Amino acid sequence: MRRFVTLDLETVADEALVSAVDGEASRPYPEQLRRLLAERRARTGGRSDFLPLPYHRPVAACTLEAVEDGGAVHVVDVRSWTDRRGDEPAFLAETWDQLAGASLVTFHGKGFDLPVLELRSLKHAVSIPSWFQGRGGAGAGAAEHLDVKDLLTGGGAAVAAPLDLYAKLVGLPGKEDVAGEDVQSLYSAGDHDRIAAYCMTDVVQTWLLFLRWRLVEGALTADGYDESVASAREALPALFARRLPAEQRAVLEGFLARCRPFLAQALAKVEALRVG
Repeated sequence: MRRFVTLDLETVADEALVSAVDGEASRPYPEQLRRLLAERRARTGGRSDFLPLPYHRPVAACTLEAVEDGGAVHVVDVRSWTDRRGDEPAFLAETWDQLAGASLVTFHGKGFDLPVLELRSLKHAVSIPSWFQGRGGAGAGAAEHLDVKDLLTGGGAAVAAPLDLYAKLVGLPGKEDVAGEDVQSLYSAGDHDRIAAYCMTDVVQTWLLFLRWRLVEGALTADGYDESVASAREALPALFARRLPAEQRAVLEGFLARCRPFLAQALAKVEALRVG
C-alpha cells in the first residue's frame, strides 16, 4: 500500500536572525525587517525582496495524507500546525516522522519547503539521519519526492507558473484573498489560524492537481481518478471538522464550497470519457 503526504509551509522572517544581521539589537523588529527587505530589493535591482532560505521560520504547516489501494487514492487524514499551538522542534520531529516512508507531494517543495525544514532542523539541532539515509535509497526517509511544479514543467524544461495559475487552469479557486506575500502582515496582526487555513487551501489544491496529473500520465485510470476525486470531496469536510480548530474550519468550509464546481466537473469529464 503506497502512502502519500502532501505538505506546505508558510513562513515569516526569523526574528533572531534578522536582529543578528541588522546588528542593532535596540532597533524594533519591524524596522529591522524593513531595512533588510529594502537592502534585498536594492541588491536585486528592485526585482525581488524574497529573503534567502535561512531567514524563513515556519509559522504554519499543513499536510494531507492519502493511501493508494486498488487503483485509487483515498484521503485518510489532514494535519495543521501553527507556532502558537506547538513548539518548533517538536513540530520538526513529528513532520520527519510523518514523512518517513511516504511519497511526498509538494508544489516547489524541492526548492523551498524541504530545504527550509532541513535548515530549521539545523538551527534546532534536530537529528534526522533516517531522512538523509532515505534520500540515498537506504533508509526510512521519504520514498520519493513528487514536486508538482517539476511534473508540470518537465523537470524545469518549461517556464514555471505559480500554483495559483495551474489551479485556475483546471477550474480550482487558486489564491483568493490571501497570498504568500500576505503571511508576514497576517502574522504580525496575530491572525495565525487564517494563515494555517490559507496553507491548507494550497495543500488541497496541490493534491487535486497531482491527481489530475496522474490521470494525464496514465498512473490513474478514469475510474481510479473518479474514485480518488470522490474520496477528497467526501472525506475532507469530515476531516476538517474532526482535526482542525474552529477558526480554521470557518475559512475552509467556504473554500470547499468554491471547489465544488471543479469536483463536479472532474467527475463529469471522467464519466464522459467512459461513455465515449
